[in-house]
Amino acid sequence: MLAIVVTASPAIADEVWSSDYGNVVYQADRGKTAIWTYGDSARGVLFIDGLAGKFNSRSTYNGYWSQSKSSVRCETFREGRDGKATYYWGSFRIQFLEREFPSRWSATFGYCNQPLNLSWRAYPIVGDGLTEPLKLP
Repeated sequence: MLAIVVTASPAIADEVWSSDYGNVVYQADRGKTAIWTYGDSARGVLFIDGLAGKFNSRSTYNGYWSQSKSSVRCETFREGRDGKATYYWGSFRIQFLEREFPSRWSATFGYCNQPLNLSWRAYPIVGDGLTEPLKLP
């Protein structure tokens, strides 16, 4: 059985973004991996390698996303929400557009081990709202 062990950081609670796929929230750190949730009712989770505890000088990071359901079912499973295994996941690469929070970010992702050919953008929610409007195609 898979389990998520987390350590909280006071700065984490302040990191929320409005994105192409709903709000994204920095939930916790586990080792060197940052754990974020996204979408309505925290539909999915992002595991971002090397980002845990980094609040300054951010750059580009790799990881993966997972959900309990998706349009593509992978042949292998990965850790999903609440440590449960899921066959609905994919690779994820994020680039912070500013080096410190609040920062916009741009990401690419794909299904399973397929190429990262889909895009994902986000703007931080700070104070009463977005730092700038989210412009969608």
